[in-house]
Amino acid sequence: MGTCPGMVERTIDRRLLAWPRQTAASRLEIRRARLILIAIAVLLSACDLIVKLIEPTETYLYHRRTYFELVLILAISAAAVYVAPLARSRAIAVGAGLMIGGGIGNAFSIALFPLGVPNPFVVSKDGWIIAFNLADVCVATGFVIMTAAVWSLAIGRKRELGEPLELVSIDDPPTGCDRWMRG
Repeated sequence: MGTCPGMVERTIDRRLLAWPRQTAASRLEIRRARLILIAIAVLLSACDLIVKLIEPTETYLYHRRTYFELVLILAISAAAVYVAPLARSRAIAVGAGLMIGGGIGNAFSIALFPLGVPNPFVVSKDGWIIAFNLADVCVATGFVIMTAAVWSLAIGRKRELGEPLELVSIDDPPTGCDRWMRG
Protein backbone atom coordinates (compact mmCIF):
# COMPACT_ATOMS: atom_id res chain seq x y z
CA MET A 1 0.00 0.00 0.00
CA GLY A 2 1.53 3.32 -1.05
CA THR A 3 1.23 6.58 0.77
CA CYS A 4 -0.61 9.60 -0.48
CA PRO A 5 1.27 12.86 -0.91
CA GLY A 6 0.76 15.18 2.02
CA MET A 7 -0.31 12.36 4.38
CA VAL A 8 1.50 11.66 7.63
CA GLU A 9 3.84 8.72 7.12
CA ARG A 10 3.42 6.92 10.43
CA THR A 11 1.31 4.11 11.73
CA ILE A 12 -1.90 5.40 13.23
CA ASP A 13 -2.59 3.70 16.54
CA ARG A 14 -6.24 2.54 16.48
CA ARG A 15 -6.57 3.28 20.22
CA LEU A 16 -5.84 6.94 19.54
CA LEU A 17 -8.54 7.04 16.89
CA ALA A 18 -11.11 5.31 19.11
CA TRP A 19 -10.99 7.82 21.98
CA PRO A 20 -12.98 10.69 20.43
CA ARG A 21 -15.49 8.37 18.75
CA GLN A 22 -18.57 7.44 20.72
CA THR A 23 -19.23 3.77 21.27
CA ALA A 24 -22.16 2.38 23.29
CA ALA A 25 -19.88 2.13 26.34
CA SER A 26 -18.62 5.70 25.93
CA ARG A 27 -22.17 7.03 25.55
CA LEU A 28 -23.01 5.31 28.83
CA GLU A 29 -19.98 6.94 30.48
CA ILE A 30 -21.08 10.33 29.17
CA ARG A 31 -24.63 9.79 30.45
CA ARG A 32 -23.31 8.79 33.88
CA ALA A 33 -21.02 11.81 34.04
CA ARG A 34 -23.91 14.09 33.00
CA LEU A 35 -26.17 12.52 35.64
CA ILE A 36 -23.50 13.08 38.34
CA LEU A 37 -23.04 16.67 37.19
CA ILE A 38 -26.78 17.44 37.14
CA ALA A 39 -27.43 15.75 40.50
CA ILE A 40 -24.67 17.74 42.18
CA ALA A 41 -25.77 20.99 40.52
CA VAL A 42 -29.43 20.59 41.52
CA LEU A 43 -28.58 19.61 45.10
CA LEU A 44 -26.12 22.46 45.62
CA SER A 45 -28.23 25.15 43.98
CA ALA A 46 -31.18 24.10 46.19
CA CYS A 47 -28.97 24.16 49.32
CA ASP A 48 -27.62 27.56 48.33
CA LEU A 49 -31.09 29.02 47.91
CA ILE A 50 -32.27 27.54 51.21
CA VAL A 51 -29.27 29.03 53.04
CA LYS A 52 -29.92 32.42 51.42
CA LEU A 53 -33.57 32.29 52.51
CA ILE A 54 -32.79 31.21 56.10
CA GLU A 55 -29.61 33.18 56.89
CA PRO A 56 -30.15 36.90 57.36
CA THR A 57 -28.07 39.17 55.17
CA GLU A 58 -27.31 42.81 55.92
CA THR A 59 -28.64 45.17 53.24
CA TYR A 60 -25.16 46.35 52.25
CA LEU A 61 -23.97 42.75 51.65
CA TYR A 62 -26.12 42.09 48.58
CA HIS A 63 -24.51 42.08 45.13
CA ARG A 64 -26.58 43.80 42.48
CA ARG A 65 -26.80 41.78 39.28
CA THR A 66 -28.68 42.32 36.03
CA TYR A 67 -31.02 40.01 34.17
CA PHE A 68 -28.43 39.90 31.40
CA GLU A 69 -26.05 38.27 33.90
CA LEU A 70 -28.79 35.79 34.83
CA VAL A 71 -29.23 34.80 31.17
CA LEU A 72 -25.45 34.61 30.67
CA ILE A 73 -24.99 32.35 33.72
CA LEU A 74 -27.78 30.05 32.55
CA ALA A 75 -26.36 29.89 29.00
CA ILE A 76 -22.86 29.05 30.25
CA SER A 77 -24.32 26.46 32.62
CA ALA A 78 -26.32 24.81 29.83
CA ALA A 79 -23.23 24.65 27.62
CA ALA A 80 -21.17 23.16 30.47
CA VAL A 81 -23.84 20.52 31.16
CA TYR A 82 -23.41 19.41 27.56
CA VAL A 83 -19.64 19.77 27.15
CA ALA A 84 -18.09 18.73 30.50
CA PRO A 85 -19.34 15.10 30.45
CA LEU A 86 -17.79 14.55 27.02
CA ALA A 87 -14.42 14.23 28.77
CA ARG A 88 -15.80 11.05 30.38
CA SER A 89 -14.20 11.98 33.68
CA ARG A 90 -16.10 11.75 36.95
CA ALA A 91 -13.76 14.29 38.55
CA ILE A 92 -14.49 16.80 35.78
CA ALA A 93 -18.21 16.07 36.16
CA VAL A 94 -18.02 16.67 39.93
CA GLY A 95 -16.08 19.93 39.48
CA ALA A 96 -18.45 21.12 36.76
CA GLY A 97 -21.45 20.12 38.91
CA LEU A 98 -20.16 22.26 41.77
CA MET A 99 -19.52 25.21 39.47
CA ILE A 100 -22.88 24.90 37.71
CA GLY A 101 -24.75 24.41 40.99
CA GLY A 102 -23.18 27.59 42.36
CA GLY A 103 -23.86 29.47 39.16
CA ILE A 104 -27.49 28.42 39.06
CA GLY A 105 -27.90 29.26 42.76
CA ASN A 106 -26.63 32.77 42.11
CA ALA A 107 -28.68 33.06 38.90
CA PHE A 108 -31.90 32.18 40.70
CA SER A 109 -30.94 34.62 43.45
CA ILE A 110 -30.92 37.41 40.86
CA ALA A 111 -34.53 36.62 40.07
CA LEU A 112 -35.70 35.92 43.64
CA PHE A 113 -34.09 38.67 45.71
CA PRO A 114 -34.95 42.27 44.79
CA LEU A 115 -31.82 43.67 46.47
CA GLY A 116 -29.51 41.36 44.52
CA VAL A 117 -27.58 38.21 45.41
CA PRO A 118 -27.41 37.78 49.21
CA ASN A 119 -24.06 37.08 50.85
CA PRO A 120 -24.88 35.80 54.32
CA PHE A 121 -21.36 34.67 55.25
CA VAL A 122 -19.01 37.41 56.40
CA VAL A 123 -15.34 37.44 57.29
CA SER A 124 -14.01 40.74 58.64
CA LYS A 125 -10.65 41.81 59.99
CA ASP A 126 -9.13 45.22 60.54
CA GLY A 127 -11.89 47.05 58.65
CA TRP A 128 -11.93 44.64 55.70
CA ILE A 129 -15.14 42.76 54.99
CA ILE A 130 -15.46 39.79 52.68
CA ALA A 131 -19.03 38.63 52.12
CA PHE A 132 -19.87 35.47 50.20
CA ASN A 133 -22.47 32.73 49.90
CA LEU A 134 -22.54 28.96 49.49
CA ALA A 135 -22.72 29.32 45.70
CA ASP A 136 -19.43 31.26 45.71
CA VAL A 137 -17.76 28.50 47.72
CA CYS A 138 -19.14 25.86 45.33
CA VAL A 139 -17.89 27.69 42.25
CA ALA A 140 -14.39 28.15 43.72
CA THR A 141 -14.18 24.53 44.93
CA GLY A 142 -15.51 23.23 41.61
CA PHE A 143 -12.95 25.29 39.73
CA VAL A 144 -10.10 23.77 41.77
CA ILE A 145 -11.41 20.21 41.31
CA MET A 146 -12.05 20.67 37.62
CA THR A 147 -8.65 22.26 37.00
CA ALA A 148 -6.90 19.38 38.77
CA ALA A 149 -8.96 16.85 36.81
CA VAL A 150 -8.21 18.51 33.46
CA TRP A 151 -4.49 18.60 34.28
CA SER A 152 -4.65 14.92 35.25
CA LEU A 153 -6.41 14.07 31.99
CA ALA A 154 -3.85 16.10 30.01
CA ILE A 155 -0.94 14.39 31.77
CA GLY A 156 -2.49 10.99 31.10
CA ARG A 157 -2.81 11.85 27.41
CA LYS A 158 0.52 13.67 27.18
CA ARG A 159 1.71 11.51 24.30
CA GLU A 160 -1.34 12.39 22.19
CA LEU A 161 -1.12 16.09 23.02
CA GLY A 162 2.51 16.16 21.89
CA GLU A 163 1.81 14.68 18.46
CA PRO A 164 2.35 17.19 15.64
CA LEU A 165 -0.61 17.96 13.44
CA GLU A 166 -0.41 18.29 9.71
CA LEU A 167 -2.99 20.35 7.89
CA VAL A 168 -4.34 18.68 4.79
CA SER A 169 -6.65 20.45 2.38
CA ILE A 170 -9.92 18.57 2.02
CA ASP A 171 -10.90 20.71 -0.95
CA ASP A 172 -8.44 19.01 -3.27
CA PRO A 173 -7.46 15.56 -1.92
CA PRO A 174 -4.67 13.73 -3.72
CA THR A 175 -5.78 11.00 -6.16
CA GLY A 176 -6.58 7.70 -4.46
CA CYS A 177 -6.61 9.26 -1.00
CA ASP A 178 -10.30 10.04 -0.68
CA ARG A 179 -10.83 7.13 1.69
CA TRP A 180 -8.51 8.86 4.19
CA MET A 181 -10.69 11.96 4.08
CA ARG A 182 -13.90 10.06 4.84
CA GLY A 183 -12.49 8.72 8.13
